[in-house]
Parts: sequence; structure tokens; C-alpha cells
Amino acid sequence: MSDLTTVMHRPDSLDNKIIKELGSPRFFQWNVRESYASIAKRLGIDEETVRKRIKRAVKTGSIQGWRVVIHPHLIGHEDVEVDLEVNDAERKPEIVSQIKLIEGVIWILNFEGTGLFVLFYSESGQALTRKVQLIRTICGAEKLTMWSNSLPPCNIKISRTDWRIIWAIRDDPRKSLSEIAKEAGVTTRTVNRRLTLLTESRAFFLVGLANFRQAAGVSCNMLIFCPHENSKYSAAERIVSRFENIVFGGSTSSNYLFYNMVFDNLYEANEGYEWIKGLKGVGAVRMGIMRDLIFVRDWLDEEMKKGMSKNP
Repeated sequence: MSDLTTVMHRPDSLDNKIIKELGSPRFFQWNVRESYASIAKRLGIDEETVRKRIKRAVKTGSIQGWRVVIHPHLIGHEDVEVDLEVNDAERKPEIVSQIKLIEGVIWILNFEGTGLFVLFYSESGQALTRKVQLIRTICGAEKLTMWSNSLPPCNIKISRTDWRIIWAIRDDPRKSLSEIAKEAGVTTRTVNRRLTLLTESRAFFLVGLANFRQAAGVSCNMLIFCPHENSKYSAAERIVSRFENIVFGGSTSSNYLFYNMVFDNLYEANEGYEWIKGLKGVGAVRMGIMRDLIFVRDWLDEEMKKGMSKNP
């Protein structure tokens, strides 16, 4: 009975807040080793509650772990996000497989129906233009929404030792300092000093590997277009005050807002969609029901290996 109760647990607003603090797609946690005590203090709860909620999310399978992702500026790239619809939903598995092979793709959010969201890294200029066009061609998309450089700048120059430390924590950021030091071939003092500097410089961020098929409720993404800058901020204030189920969200450099929310059911999700669509100043809303988060690790791993092999 206890196992069944755990599986059927429905995330509440506190679950959402904790997951948000740990890092989720489109909400970046820059301190990849932040303590549960620090998170608990910020949320006004006790550390054990945080620990238990995270343990439950992992046990039910709604979170399958975390991954450390390097800042694109470390490798001379910029972050780019595209939101689009494929021309044939039945071809989606093939389309996703092809997008995963594009150099620089970090993750793909697969929505129910025809929607896709792709985060990738790219050099600017023609390289970026070619990648966007390639994604558009693969998807057969008539149009797409794109924005870039949504991350704060990172100007630190990192060494081969730094790359070894990042490699050691890429799949387990809470690994002990002694374990990291052993893998990186340096002292624990060096690890502690370099991790502090890398964290302060925002050299990497933490992403929660969500499994939406195992999560209770309906996970939705709302992409909201506001024609005027002032109306965007007004709409954002009303949305944040109206919904307690926001896991993460924010705004782009253009006139878009995005929010990921967890509703009890599809009826409530549609109610939320209609309410947002009716807000003054909102021009259009696209609601996507999240089906899969596909994290693409091969290209990132290769970039880290290049860093580890470069001259000191």
C-alpha cells in the first residue's frame, strides 16, 4: 500500500518550488552543489522536508537525475532556443532522431501532437543560420519562434584542470570533494577553490532530467506573445499571482513569456490556457503538453573532452 501511495502522489506547489530550485529545463540553477539546507532556508521549510520530497520524486521516476551543463561561452558559442511545430506528428520519432544528430543540440522537449522545443548551442552568424534552417527543414515547419542569448554572460577562462573537475561532476554534482579530486588528479583544496570560482562565474548550470510520463498530473508549457513590452510585464505579474503551479518560467529578449505548469488534469490546463489567452495585452498563447525531455549528451561530452585535452 505504501508503494502505491508513493506512485500516485500528486506534486503540490511545494514539490514544484523544490524542483524549480534544483534546476529544470528553462530554469537554470547555477550552484550545482547547493545544499538542501540552503534550499530549505530560502523556501522557509526544514531540510528534511526537502530531502524527502526529492527522494520521493526520484523513487516515483518523475525525476531521473540531474545533469551539469556547461555555459556556451566557455566554448565560444551562444544559446539558442526554437519553438516550432512539425508538419507530420506521425514522423516525430524520425524527426527527433535527426535533430539529435545536429551539432550543438542540448535537449529537445517533445510535446503532445506536433509541437517541439529545441535548445542548442551555436557559433553566431552563418553557422547559426544554417542550424536553424536545418531544424526547420527536418521538421517541415512553416515558421518557428526563436530567441538567443537568454543566459547571463560568462567570461571566465578555464584550464584543463577545471575541465577535469567539470567532467567528474557532470552526472553527479553532489559527489564528495575527495571523489572529485581523485578523478581530476588534484587536491581537495584545489577542487573546492576551483568549484567556488566556477560557480561564481556561472560556468555551468544544473538541469533536472524530468520524466513527464511518470509524473502525476499534466505538465504544460505556455508560450505567450505580448505585442508590447509594457503589456508583457503586466501579464507576467498577473500570471505569477494567479498560478501556484508554476515550476519555472520567465521572459525572452523578444516579446515572449514562457511558463511550465503542472495541472491536475487536462480540463484545468485548458482553463488556465483560456484565462491567459484572455489577459489584456496578450496577443497569442501556445500551450504544449510535455511528453518527453530528450537530453543529448554526446556533443557536450565531446566538448568537455576537448577541454581536458588542451594545453594547460
